[in-house]
Amino acid sequence: MSLELKRILYNISALADLGQEVTSKKNFNEKIRSVLYVIMGTFLAVKGAIFSYEKDKKEIVPIVMKGFDSAFPSRLTIDLAHIESMKKNEAYRLAEDGNPVASDLLLSQLSHAGVEIFVPLWTRDELIGALALSSKFTAEPYSTEDFELLKVIANQIAITLHNHTLFMDLSAQLEENQKLYQEMRLIYHDTIQAFAAAIDAKDVYTKNHSYRVAKYVVAIARELGWDESDIEGIYIAGLLHDVGKIILRDELLNKKSPLTKEEIMEIKRHPSLSYNIISKIKFPWKDVVTIVRHHHERPDGSGYPDALKGEELSDGAKILTLADAFDAMTTDRPYRSKLDLKSAIEELRNCLGTQFDPKIMGAFCRVLEKEIKGELPEPNILPHLDDNFDPSIITSLLEATIKELSV
Repeated sequence: MSLELKRILYNISALADLGQEVTSKKNFNEKIRSVLYVIMGTFLAVKGAIFSYEKDKKEIVPIVMKGFDSAFPSRLTIDLAHIESMKKNEAYRLAEDGNPVASDLLLSQLSHAGVEIFVPLWTRDELIGALALSSKFTAEPYSTEDFELLKVIANQIAITLHNHTLFMDLSAQLEENQKLYQEMRLIYHDTIQAFAAAIDAKDVYTKNHSYRVAKYVVAIARELGWDESDIEGIYIAGLLHDVGKIILRDELLNKKSPLTKEEIMEIKRHPSLSYNIISKIKFPWKDVVTIVRHHHERPDGSGYPDALKGEELSDGAKILTLADAFDAMTTDRPYRSKLDLKSAIEELRNCLGTQFDPKIMGAFCRVLEKEIKGELPEPNILPHLDDNFDPSIITSLLEATIKELSV
């Protein structure tokens, strides 16, 4: 799936504070350092570095690094022809046995220095730099979702480095472009504030849940015929919808016994907390913030935090509500085991019209049916579930559900 959408690091710029020169090297390095720390926190990496590429010397030079010792090379010669054979802005695992890229001298040096993940950074056909990360301090391997996120982050870092070069070259035009630069600066600060808040209390479960929900909402929105920009926006909403939970106590989120009335009320704060965090970000997509705020509202008005109902809710909020609930049903939680797919669909049907919107439910059913029949090139829902079910039973349930919706 082509995802130029985690613009959570959207055009992280090198702009200085108001009244100062945007092309200041000091300010640029400070912001790139913040970006590296955010990335390392996101992937739980022990070490990390961001490099720029010096075309005339054919070398990459660390702009900022953390965790590596003083023996780490200050300059590394690069075989451009070899790097050009690699996919642009995609992550490579250097320590993987049999990985052909590890034979390259540069990558071999990085591997010996403790680098596990190497990402060449390109803008169009121009190499602009590189990103390097070590193993995770949890010793867990990098997942498929990690590599997907790394590719998107690489695109944004490449844009940032490229923009910095442009800022240097176009400093004479700074005054007339001040408005553009200021907008980029605001995006940068808003992004870092929200992302930093999330990383302070990083929760692996929440991340995995958010990835799945984000894929589900994309599948449903695409089935409904949304344009790509709006699909991008709801993907971001899916990723960020539970960010407010990181402010809640771990023992509350992981409690296995029944919650008290007070604890339930505290849990119900998370849509508002998520809203408060991401409302600081100036998103390039519409409705992201309101979709996140309303993902626990219900068509019958019994949801929270605003008790909206019916047409007061956007389709985006209704999509996220269904996707979030479905993933909750089909994954293990501290207080119960997951439902199988058949039971989850039956539960969705039981809540049709009260918790879930009929139009959205219909689109979801059509997506599941297409995935079961193998009609979609990239299934996004069934791959996350156990495959030990009888497709004919599920197909029968879906047909009955779709029939109910058409009545």
